[in-house]
Amino acid sequence: MVLIIKSSLKGFATMYERLKIDTLRGLACVLLIAYHVIGFNAETGLKLSEGALRNINDTLVFIRMPLFTFLSGLVYAFWPFSSGGTSFIYKKVRRLLFPMLSVGTIFALLQALTPGANSNEIDWLTLHIKPVAHYWFIESLFIVFIFVLLCEKLKIFDRFDKFICVFIFSIVLYISPVNSDYFSFSGFIYLLPYFLFGMSLVRFNFSVNISPVLGLGLLFFLIFIITLIFKGIVPYFEQRSLSSFILGCLGCLILLVVGIRFKPLAWIGSYSYSIYLFHVFFTAGTRIFLHKLNIYDVEIIFSIALATGLLLPILTEKILERNYFTNLVLLGKGNKKRPVDHS
Repeated sequence: MVLIIKSSLKGFATMYERLKIDTLRGLACVLLIAYHVIGFNAETGLKLSEGALRNINDTLVFIRMPLFTFLSGLVYAFWPFSSGGTSFIYKKVRRLLFPMLSVGTIFALLQALTPGANSNEIDWLTLHIKPVAHYWFIESLFIVFIFVLLCEKLKIFDRFDKFICVFIFSIVLYISPVNSDYFSFSGFIYLLPYFLFGMSLVRFNFSVNISPVLGLGLLFFLIFIITLIFKGIVPYFEQRSLSSFILGCLGCLILLVVGIRFKPLAWIGSYSYSIYLFHVFFTAGTRIFLHKLNIYDVEIIFSIALATGLLLPILTEKILERNYFTNLVLLGKGNKKRPVDHS
């Protein structure tokens, strides 16, 4: 493996072509939806307390959200902030906070009113002050962008030595006991170093040149490490430990340099934001519907819910974008042209 500092983004950008990034986004979507179908504990989703699906789901915590965030940093670095702080903030409010508030509130209402939902206890006084379900990611990512904007304004990212100081600070904060549910600040702490890691690869023109054979070897190495954790041979790391951060970064980097390009997965990845926003409506709805039909087979429910969670949000976006109001409020898009998506 040879680490090369490139003098121009042009050659580097070809390495991170859209198909590759969208393929990884698609993979992240599959992992995320599988996570929510199975459930984050034995009381949610399929309510599994043990078994292969339960163990795989728990093990992949080191890849799922780090990969989403890493790719957000990577894409941001191709179209970074240059000027117009107010415009930058407005675009992030529109793209991130509008859908979080609207779709997140609809989700909270349905969860409270729907029989068979995983939870019907909603604290309406702190709704969105404390994040709603998985929409914490959107709120946290918004804070990440505000932090990045401040760093850009102070020109901290103009020099590698200054960037390293901020990056180390983010890692220290990541492994610290600092936590706060309010405005998903804990999520911001969790996401920030992965975002900065992805951003730095483009911002400072790092590239890793590897042969296809070595790439395949690295992919098998990553699978091997995940298998060791799955089997309990390597101890399960705490989510905000230095070990989990290193594993998350290593996993993201390996997946990137291996350069998987798979058009069906890339197509899914190109709709990753809508999938993130809407998939829970369809995964939970599928599970409840199948239970009404007296279908309780775990494999059947998992397969169908995974498919509906991937495909129906794409259909939802295509319907919502036809109307200016729904396109703006529910999708965060100001016009019918799909924006560059850092999320």
